Amino acid sequence: MASEVRAMADYADDVAGGLMITEYLAVSEDATVGATLDQLVVNAEDSDDHFSRYVYVLSSLGRLVGVAAASELAAAARSMRVADVMVPPLFTSGTTGLDHLREFFEAHPIAAVPVVDPRGRLLGVTRRTAVLDAIAERTEREMLRMHGIVGGDEVRSLPTRTRARRRLSWLSINIVLNIIAASVIAIYIDTLDQVIALAVFLPIISDMSGASGNQAVAVSMRELSIGLVKPYEVGRVWLKEITVGLINGMALGLLIGVVATLWDGNMWLGLVVGVTLALNTLIAVSIGGTVPLVLKRFGVDPAVASGPILTTVTDICGFFLALSLASLLLVQLTS
Repeated sequence: MASEVRAMADYADDVAGGLMITEYLAVSEDATVGATLDQLVVNAEDSDDHFSRYVYVLSSLGRLVGVAAASELAAAARSMRVADVMVPPLFTSGTTGLDHLREFFEAHPIAAVPVVDPRGRLLGVTRRTAVLDAIAERTEREMLRMHGIVGGDEVRSLPTRTRARRRLSWLSINIVLNIIAASVIAIYIDTLDQVIALAVFLPIISDMSGASGNQAVAVSMRELSIGLVKPYEVGRVWLKEITVGLINGMALGLLIGVVATLWDGNMWLGLVVGVTLALNTLIAVSIGGTVPLVLKRFGVDPAVASGPILTTVTDICGFFLALSLASLLLVQLTS
């Protein structure tokens, strides 16, 4: 048991060797079906479901030479050799990463894959469920990092100074980026002075666009984590997002436009606010869907950088669009 623990400790937590279990049934090529079934029955009550589903067949040198399903053994004559029932094994190395393991299990409908050393000797078994759990945990960590919790493993039992420092690092950067967005308002301060009602809707435009963009970021991050998209598939992802953004942007723009018209009694204000939100939603989903892929392609951590980029650009674009349209329609808005 100590040697098994040491073997697992040699591997990272996110590779096959770190995820494998060392509880499995291995028999020699000369073992009979009857003796093997008896071992399965004896050990089944104290082991997990995997133990009772597969038997691994080893050569005299300890190398993995085959795998036999318990269901196949049960249908065979007890006097037969296990070697006559087994099939050639699918296997992996201890250093195989999560993405390759996910691809393996997508291609092969089996519950587990044996892990072997360079000599072909069986080290352990990595289960499908362990891989899925590890991918889910990785995705959660990356989502935490995207929201400024650097490292992705913050818990409230950590020292207060550590938690504050991790969050403050990205919140401080956001201050600088928001100053840039605020400078756009300063350029159009005269327009805003004359259409003061527009100031009420600028935060709504910013928040709603940001929410749409964050949805796109979350989907892209999840698909990157589990391998559904590759960093070079920017065009395909953008086309998918722009379709959704067009539908949602029109719906949200119409809704906020009606609210603005009823609130101020000026249909031109509703037009400015509605068109701005519709266009900015398209921009937000385009950024949210594609920026994580671009960052990943250039070796930048998308979980950390996507959020600040999305927030800044959507704020700048939203303020610029709203105030530019208001400037063009200033006569109608002030009449």
